[in-house]
Formats: sequence, structure tokens, C-alpha cells
Amino acid sequence: MMLTFPKGFLWGTSSAAHQVEGDNRNCDWWEWEQQPGRIANGDTSAVACDHYHRYREDFAMLRDLNQNAHRLSIEWSRIEPAEGEFDSRQIRHYRDVLGEMREKGLLPMVTLHHFTSPIWFARKGGWTSPDAARGFMPFLNRVVDELGDLVGLWCTINEPSIYGANGWITGEFPPGRHGDLLSQYRVTRNMQRAHELAYAAIKRRRPDAPVGLSHNKFLFIAASRRLRDRLAAGAAQMVTDRWPVGPGRLARVVEASSDFIGIAHYWGQMCAFDVRRPQDQFVRRFNPPGVPVTDMGWASKPEWMRQVLNELKPYRKPVYITENGIATADDSVRERYLVEILTSVHTAIEDGVDVRGYFHWTNMDNFEWARGYTARFGLIEVDRKTLERTVKPSGRLYARIATANAIAG
Repeated sequence: MMLTFPKGFLWGTSSAAHQVEGDNRNCDWWEWEQQPGRIANGDTSAVACDHYHRYREDFAMLRDLNQNAHRLSIEWSRIEPAEGEFDSRQIRHYRDVLGEMREKGLLPMVTLHHFTSPIWFARKGGWTSPDAARGFMPFLNRVVDELGDLVGLWCTINEPSIYGANGWITGEFPPGRHGDLLSQYRVTRNMQRAHELAYAAIKRRRPDAPVGLSHNKFLFIAASRRLRDRLAAGAAQMVTDRWPVGPGRLARVVEASSDFIGIAHYWGQMCAFDVRRPQDQFVRRFNPPGVPVTDMGWASKPEWMRQVLNELKPYRKPVYITENGIATADDSVRERYLVEILTSVHTAIEDGVDVRGYFHWTNMDNFEWARGYTARFGLIEVDRKTLERTVKPSGRLYARIATANAIAG
């Protein structure tokens, strides 16, 4: 039996500029990589996948694999290398990139902030600054004006909750703060403001352009039926699912102004109340027993995707899975995962969720932030010495699914 997806369903992959382009030296992440011990194995993004120069080859591979869309980001630090100064050569470069995608039949979903910021912006306080949202807008306006005719879907901010937590709670991202809840609050509040300003600005310029953002749904599950564990899981879920929208007010990230809901989902954890962990807000988090753990160290269960998507049904908006994948060096695991996760997506569609596309993370193995090149999410392998691209069996499987617009049930 074949499980067929809706007509016009988008079958794509997702990427981020800093992780694939290479030689992106004018952003906060480049400075972060130069600090010893920040990145696994001392890896850097100096070369990454050299996608900046090889984008034609890369898009041709995606077209050969029968994909019809791709999510990518425009690198702010290239477009606006100094405050108020715009690089026309870089604008032309990204115009060539998007034009090439269009020629290859790939619908571009463009992300405007995917974890990296220009050094000049970081020097002014970055996303903790009261002026952060306003500082973001000149870049956004220039990109929309110069490139908007080539963009299919807009994604303003990538995973604001993850960005705030990793930069100011866990210290894994720049600026490397630990347990700074107040700054994390400021960051997500400013990103909320930036998104709302960006949404309005894009709609003024391009009223018909679909605009949204990408929210990372990290699923938290109560370790038991006891009230204290259920409250612990609920508190952890609230921190990742909500952001400030005013003094003392929180709202769900997915309730932001948008024409679609973008959802990224990879993992889940159990939560238990633990009075011995005040540093973790009295919540002990751990992987559920018996659930496979990826090379990132997180539990991943394909059936969770149905639950994640069904939570979005009451909003009655189109949904795009902006990211989903699995870090593994064993591609046979990825093949099984693809079938299982897409079965879960199809079930959610049958439940009534208006899912219109799936963007697998990622098209090719790349620079996975603090994990360097140790975590492999790609459908395409990249030789670290030669940069030769080789399609994995999972990539061929995904191509067959995209061609058929269906999976075997």
C-alpha cells in the first residue's frame, strides 16, 4: 500500500549559510570558532562545504534527486559587513544563488537569521541590546527589496528558543553564557519584536509572499504520572515553546504573526522534578529508556512527530516541517528513520493537519556548530579532504519518495 502525500507537496532539504558556504569570517560564529575548546576536534567553518562557490553543483544534485524546494539562509554579515553599509557584490551573489535554484526547479525558502550575526552587531550587544530589532531591519529591508522576486517562502528567524538557550543558558553558542536567564529572556523578546517588524515589512513590500518562522519543538515528557514530574515537564516545555511578548507576558512562538507555521523537530527527553538540581530549575532531564539515541546524544522517536504536528492543528494554518533529520554515521539507520518519520507525517495529515512540505536536515554533511564535522545529518556525503559529494543510499531513497510523492505503507 502506498501512502500518498497531497498534490504540490514540497520535498526539500534545509541548510544554513554559515554551515555550508565557507570563509564566512565577519560574523560572531567565526570569532567563536577561533577560541580553543569551543568546537569539537578544533574544527572550523573556514572551508565548510565550499557551497559559496559550488552552489550550482549542489543545486544540480538536489534537482537530480527530484527535490522541488530547498531552505537556505542569507548571511547577514556578508550583505551588511558594517552597520549601514551594504555589499552589492554579495547581493548579486545571492541573486545568482536564488536564480540558479529557480532554474533548477527548486522553490527557495529563505531564512533571514540562522544563528549568525555580523561582528558589528555582536559588538553592540547583539540580540540582548534594546536596539536589536531595529538593527536587524535595514538588512531585512535590503534583502526583500533586492531579492524578494526570487523567494518562494520567507522564514524570518530560525529557532529563537534554541538560539537563546544555547547562547545564554548552556554556553554552547556565542557569547557562551551559562544560566543567564535574564539575558535569555531579553534575547527571545528582541527576536519576537524583530519577527513582528519583519513580518509587517515583508507583507508591505510583497503582500502575496508567505512569511513565517521556524520553531524548534523539543518534546518534553513527564517521567511519571506524579504531579511534580508533570509540572516539571510542563515548565521545561513552556520555556522552549514560549517567548516574551510584553512585560510579564509570554505567548507561544507558533502564535506569532505568520502565514504558515514552520516547525523543526528532532528529539525528546523525560523530565522529573529533582530538588537537588536548583541549577537546572529543579528539573532533571534524561533520555527515555529504550528509545534510540542519535550521534548528538539525544533520543529520537519518529512517532513523536505526529504528536508535534497535531498540536498545531487548532491554528488552522499551513505547516512546513522546516527541519528534521538524524545524526548518524550509519546511513541504514537514516533510511529506516526517513520511512518512519514520513509515515508519522502522513498520519498527521490524515488527522487533519495541513502539512505542505518537508525539509530534511540536511542535504549534505556540514559544519554542525559546536559539534564541528562529527555529526553527520546529510543525504549527501562530503569528503573532508577533496570536498567530493557522494549521494548516500538515504539520498536515493528520499529521491524515490519525492518522485512518487508517496511512501510504502
